[in-house]
Parts: sequence; structure tokens; C-alpha cells
Amino acid sequence: MMSVKCVYFLLIFTIRQAFCETSKVRWYESLIQEGIEKAKNYQLPSDAKMYEPRENQKINEYGSYDYVIIGSGTSGSIIASRLSEIENWSVLVLEAGNFSDNGFVQFPRYFPMHSSSQYSWGYESVPQSTACLGTVNKVCKIHQGKGVGGTSLINGVLYVRGHPDNYDNWAKIAEDPSWSYRNILKYFKKTEKFLWTNKKVPVDLQYHGNEGLLHVQHKVPNFFLTDVFINANKELGIGVTDYNSPKQLGSSVLQLYTKNGAREDIGSVFVTPFLNRKNLKVSTESYVTKIGINRLTKTANTVIFSKKGNTFKATAKKEIILAAGAVSTPQILMLSGIGPKNSLENLGIPPIQDLKVGGKLMDHPTSKALIFSTNVSLPSETLQEQIRDYLQGIGTLTAPTLSQALGFYSLNNTNNVAPNVEIISDLTQPTEIDKKFSGWSDDTYKAYWGKNENSIGFAIINVAPKSFGTIKLKSRDPYEHPLIDSKLLSDENNEDIDVMYEAIKLVFKLTQTQAYKRLNLRYLGEPLTRCRHLKFKTKEYWRCFLRQTTLTGYHPVGTCPMGVDAEKGAVVGSDLKVIGIEKLRIADASVFPTPVAGHPSVACLMVGEKVADEIKNEHLEVCPRY
Repeated sequence: MMSVKCVYFLLIFTIRQAFCETSKVRWYESLIQEGIEKAKNYQLPSDAKMYEPRENQKINEYGSYDYVIIGSGTSGSIIASRLSEIENWSVLVLEAGNFSDNGFVQFPRYFPMHSSSQYSWGYESVPQSTACLGTVNKVCKIHQGKGVGGTSLINGVLYVRGHPDNYDNWAKIAEDPSWSYRNILKYFKKTEKFLWTNKKVPVDLQYHGNEGLLHVQHKVPNFFLTDVFINANKELGIGVTDYNSPKQLGSSVLQLYTKNGAREDIGSVFVTPFLNRKNLKVSTESYVTKIGINRLTKTANTVIFSKKGNTFKATAKKEIILAAGAVSTPQILMLSGIGPKNSLENLGIPPIQDLKVGGKLMDHPTSKALIFSTNVSLPSETLQEQIRDYLQGIGTLTAPTLSQALGFYSLNNTNNVAPNVEIISDLTQPTEIDKKFSGWSDDTYKAYWGKNENSIGFAIINVAPKSFGTIKLKSRDPYEHPLIDSKLLSDENNEDIDVMYEAIKLVFKLTQTQAYKRLNLRYLGEPLTRCRHLKFKTKEYWRCFLRQTTLTGYHPVGTCPMGVDAEKGAVVGSDLKVIGIEKLRIADASVFPTPVAGHPSVACLMVGEKVADEIKNEHLEVCPRY
């Protein structure tokens, strides 16, 4: 029989445990509430003047390193980690942002608010004429992450690789089989530590890694709307799949790069744990303005950057790796004299290499404005209840959406194997932060929500767009944001908008299934102001609707594409070295020759791993096995 003394100590222990848990819950509650308020009031910068050095600054030497990496985003973080595995190689990483504080950004549920923070560049397009017309000033928001981890600090943590055909097409464009799906699969698997947390979801384990550093898992438990979406697809003859296997078409449950329900940004996984390496130096708050290139030998050798009011120069002995992202990378190249010759000369920048930098900006056209009234209400759980679940690695706060379902489809498509449409469904409500995140004008937001309160929304995404835009310098001032012209839905044959219209028709078919009829779905959206001259819900109306409500997917790619012919737009070769320039390589989403049918951060992981391996093979006499 337990003694009175033992019972007493057990009681004290239990009380202390309960007190600690309550204190932790209250701390997280305060963190979330403060984060929400900051996001509501945060004003994104319209330029990078915060990095401008004091006047009359001399250039200070920052030392010599074997490798200088510009940008510690998704690819840059991977490359820094892998290259610094070689003890006698010195690696410098220059990052404009800071390390994550692992505070508010750790909660996937609040990802739209993370874009309204210090971790976002604040990019937006110039006024548009073919899409984003329902936003304030007709501009597209282009949320890109700033900090160690890059966009993985602010995105929706969806782990979506794309279809094998995407990469096989890259291999054809680059005339290099090393980019084929068969040959790059090992790099996807190398980074991944897949945890099969939901055994009800089909997973083809041969296509997943289990020894990598990045955790990939399903949210648990399933919200019932996940099953509703999947069952609705089944009624239409669309099966359930593991979308990260070669059989991407079908519906499935989100795979997320989270650990115990918390965001796992790439910097925290691949950089922070290795900061004790003596050969790795990460310099934050370091804004790169130019790459120094010898005009006679066309060799890149230095990087100029500003940091805390001073200007510095770092020297690269082996290579400079530019991994600043699809917006900043072309800007840095053009400021350095690499870009369209006439454009550079017009700005007074002496051209060094005439390449079509910034000439093929691509993104996933996305409309999130299909809202249906439902008899389902948002969960009534309190924030403290959500936090208690979160501390167990489960529940609402651990995923970007309540309904963790999505589908990939081939609609109106000559390729019936690879998808051209992605659809994500979720239970939703109108909020000021959602309006701010997308930049909606008042009249557009009110009209597409209509009389809805408790609602199910469908996001439709064209994952194989034909349209492309441009990125150009606004001036020779490196602290000005570049001119971004997204040009969504601008392709000559209107294929992109036709695909989006087919996606709208599919959404309405899904809502007419028995699975959704039980939820009493009704479309209560009102005619958009600029589309009222057209008969409501006709094809002509929906095309107008799409011009108003299609935004970017915040997935810019292709601004320095890989290829074999500079005359046809290639900026880098298949080794990702800048054409005509020595010791300069690019490794980020800007090198994608075409978009992938997925979320590009995952493809950037692969690019980082592949580049790191190629550098090791090139610069080591014998490449050890890793």
C-alpha cells in the first residue's frame, strides 16, 4: 500500500505539472495574440532603403572564402550545409534577413500572417491588365521570404514535388539527363525524413526518404472535411493517390514539412544546427548590391554588400553561388552587368554579358474566390484548447488549412498523365488579414464573399501555365525593388484562362456530389462590379471573374532559366553556371526552365542538393560518399 508520504509527493508533482502546462499554454496564447496584432498592423516595405549604408562609406574587406553563397533561402541553406561538410573548405553565407526566432512563424495555421512580418520582402507587381484586376491598384502581391530559411519561413509548408514529366522536360531543355526524374529522385529522398502519421492515406514509400533532416508528415487527426473532399472526388471517378509518387493525378491528404506539428523551416534544419562548424560563417542583415566581375576574363570574384550602415567586399576563391530567389537573383545579376545589353546601357550600367535575365518570369495563376455557403461551422474550440493540442503535435494549429485535402487534375490537356490543375478546399471565413494578404479591393472582396458566413472555399491553381512576365531594374539604385510584371493569363491563345475555367466547372461538379450535398453547399457570391455587364455564371462571366480574382501563387520561377542557347533565353547551362561567366553559379527557383506541378520550395531543395554534389565532384579529387 502506498504511504501517505508517497501520495503527498505524487500530488505535488501532479499539481506542478498542471501548473507548468497552464503556464506554457498561456505563454503560447500571448505569443499568438501578439503575432496576430502585429500582422494586422505591419506595413511591408516598398523598397530596401533600410539597408542603405551611411554616406561616403569606403568598402571594407570582409575576407576571402572558398565559396560565397548569396542568400540563405531554401537552396542556399542546403548548399551551405553540404559544402561546409568539407572541413578544409571555407563557406560564407550572406543573408539580408535574420535567423527565425521560432516564435509566431512556427504555427502553420497562421501562415498568411507570416507574410505580413519582418520575414517578407514586400514585393508586388506593377499594375496589371490581364489578372489581379480585383486588387488595390491592380497589382499582384508576390510574397517571398527574407531570412535564414527564405520563403520556408512564411509559406504554407506544403511538400509537393511535382510530376516526373516536369523534370524529364527539364532534362530535354537542358540536353542533360542528370535532370531527369529518375536521376533527381535521390536528391528529393536525401533531404526527407518521411513520417507516415496517417495510415489511412496511401503512401508509396519507395519514393520517400526516411534518413533526411527535413520531417514530412500528415496532420493528425483528419478534419472530417478532408474525407468529404476525397469522397466527392471518388464519386467523380477520381482516385486517391500519393501525389509525391509518379502517380500524381488524384486527390490526397496534405504532406507537410512540419515536426510535431510545428513549421520546419529550411534554415532551422540545415543551417542552425551546424553553426558550430568553424568553416561556416553566416552573415545576416547583409544586403548584396553587386557581384564584382573581371571584365577582361569575365570571372566573378567578389561580392559587395551593405551591413549595418557599412559597405563590405567578400572574395570568393572557388565560386560564388547566387541563391537569392527568383526576384532578387535577376536584380543582382543586372546590377552586376549581366543582363539585356540595351536595358543595362539605358540605366548607365556597363554590360559585361548580354543575357536575357529576367525575361521569363513564370508563376502559378491562382484564384481563391470560389466560396460556397455551408451548414458546417468552424470548430468551436478555444485558442487554449488549440494550443493544448498543438503541444501534443496535433490539431488545428499544425496545418495551413482545416481541411487537409487537395487534388491534382489533367483538364483540357493534351498530356493526360501530368496535371495542369491543383484544387485545395477548406472551411473559411472572411477576415481582414486574408484581405490584406491578397491585396483585395473592398468591392471585389465583398462581392465574391457575397452573403456567405460559414463557408467552404476552393482554391484553383494552374500548375502548368503558358504565360510569362518579366523582371527589370527600376533604376541602377540597388535599394529599389525591381519592376515585376507578372502578366498572368496573358498567353496568346488564352490557354491559361481556359484551364482555369475548366477548373471552375470541376469545382461545381464536386459540389454537386452526394458528399457535398450533405453539407448544403450553395454559391452565394455576387456579381463582381467589373463583370456586371455579363450574364451571371456564364462562361463569359467566369472569364471576367478570373481576370479579377486570379493572383500569383507566390511561386515565381524561371527568371534565369537553364538551357543550351542564350539566344533563346538561357541564362545558365545544365551545370547552373552563368553562361559566359567563370566562377558564378545560380541555384534557386530562377533557374527553372518551366514551372513544376507542385510547390517550388521542394524543387529548390532538390536543386540545392544537386548543386552541392556537383560542386563537390568538381572541386574534390575524390568525392566521398555522403
